[in-house]
Amino acid sequence: MEFLGIRNPPEFTMDIEQWTRETDADGEKMAVVIGQLLNNTYLNKVENERQDRVILVTLEADGWTGDQAPYTQTVTVPGACADGPDALLVSALEDGASLETQKAYTKVFGIVSSGTAILGDGVAVFKVYKRPETDITVGLRGVMP
Repeated sequence: MEFLGIRNPPEFTMDIEQWTRETDADGEKMAVVIGQLLNNTYLNKVENERQDRVILVTLEADGWTGDQAPYTQTVTVPGACADGPDALLVSALEDGASLETQKAYTKVFGIVSSGTAILGDGVAVFKVYKRPETDITVGLRGVMP
């Protein structure tokens, strides 16, 4: 049953043989199809987990480098890959935050989200065009550790 197992790396396929009443009951052929379905299921599960996961990163006010725009900051992001899927920047504002905290967070989040970020292997490099005056914690959705 060498066909039944998660391939490394897992393989997704749209070309899965459909069985009918007339299909020859060849165990090896059936095992290939079951293996393909197993890999598809596994990949879908991994992709759903990746999309649901949010990793928090903190960008420190004094961590920005550069004398003029764009200012850059590199932060550690476990699981980030240079050739992996893009992550989505999301707010990490705590539920129930005071109006003052919301306003301050929104101001800095606007600066960060109007810039750019590129994932590398284990890092994200953020670039902004105005230097934030306070620290901010943001979420990156879609990175698997």
